[in-house]
Amino acid sequence: MASTTAPTITPGTSKPALRFRFCPETNNILLPREDRANKKLLWCSSLVDYSEKAGETAEDNCVYRNVLTHDASEKTVIFDDVRADPTLPRTKDQLCPKCANREAVFFSSHTPEGMTLWFQCMSCGQKWKDQV
Repeated sequence: MASTTAPTITPGTSKPALRFRFCPETNNILLPREDRANKKLLWCSSLVDYSEKAGETAEDNCVYRNVLTHDASEKTVIFDDVRADPTLPRTKDQLCPKCANREAVFFSSHTPEGMTLWFQCMSCGQKWKDQV
């Protein structure tokens, strides 16, 4: 006898929804359990002796999915000391709006407008984005 399944709702994603599995005898949710001897994933009832093999596709074997969402303010993070990072490129063609120094470190990040080029003055530490 096959278990009853119900799709879960995954708002805002195009990925297939995870499915809950239910015991046909007790209607309780089936829990994932590993069959170590056969190296298989099983869905098992915690109340009665009922289990079934997980499906063959990756979606059927997925036990948990954590979907993270961020807004633009969380994604745009400028560390205070990026000018001390030796791996970032430097330029002498950018005029600092605060101290008029021309040497700055630069890097890019994703923003709602698209890619943004950020600069930090090597002298005073002032941060600004490219106004192109």
